[in-house]
Amino acid sequence: MAVSHTPATTWTPGTLQVPGARLHHEVAGPPDAPVVVLVGHPAGADDFRDLGAHLATDHRVVLHDPRGFGASPLDDPADPADPDRLADDVAALLDAVAGPGARADVFGSSGGAVTGLAFAARHPQRLRVLVAHEPPLFGPLPDGTERRADAERVVTTLHEQGVWPAMGAFMALAGFEAPEGTDHAPATQDPQPPADPTDQHVAAMTRMIDKGLLTVCGYDVDVEALRAAEASGARVVLAAGRESGRQLARRGAEGVAALLDREAAMVTGGHVDWVPWMGGDPDRFARQLRALLA
Repeated sequence: MAVSHTPATTWTPGTLQVPGARLHHEVAGPPDAPVVVLVGHPAGADDFRDLGAHLATDHRVVLHDPRGFGASPLDDPADPADPDRLADDVAALLDAVAGPGARADVFGSSGGAVTGLAFAARHPQRLRVLVAHEPPLFGPLPDGTERRADAERVVTTLHEQGVWPAMGAFMALAGFEAPEGTDHAPATQDPQPPADPTDQHVAAMTRMIDKGLLTVCGYDVDVEALRAAEASGARVVLAAGRESGRQLARRGAEGVAALLDREAAMVTGGHVDWVPWMGGDPDRFARQLRALLA
């Protein structure tokens, strides 16, 4: 598949001190344009930069590394990945980049979609539109208790066998290798580690499983707060990739949408369809995201 050219874009980096962490962020686009914040977890600025470049022609785009990942170190490395704190980080970034009280559109994907849902519940006055793309949540699923137990076994595998067996179990939980017609993959897989994994790669995968998996995927969506946010003028969109099959994250999007008495908006591709090095097309995805934000 041919991937379209990414526009040349100047990103201005910055650092913001927040309670318990120091956030790396980057901004591009016209200063007076509508603000859109692109949020991942554990994915950071690098994975959203191409998508952001396509949006920065007429948006003020804000990227960041979530606390504990990339260039956003924690004061205490043992801090868990609390979606409420991650949502407060987004509000703090808005204050710093756009001014206190500024409103923004938010695109959150995977764990970042969970951050986005927490942001909508905690800071509705700061939100115009949230597009929550494939939040991997247990709570809205009919088999959520079983999937949480699977996640607990992933964490146990990390502590007993190490990061690569745990990553295999995580991939199975996520459903990336799920057999057709099933809701989840087998409980065990054993992928080979990268040929030359860096210490940073190992640390990020370890933290994602040990401090983020149960906390992020176990987040309890505040449906009433989301309804109140929409009543006050914000809009919440759940989105899922057509090629995501029955993966956990797509099922999470559909489950949250059902709680809000709607259907998930379907977009092209799978879980990361805007990341070029993973086969995505950021230009194509940007066009769909603009339509959802309109």
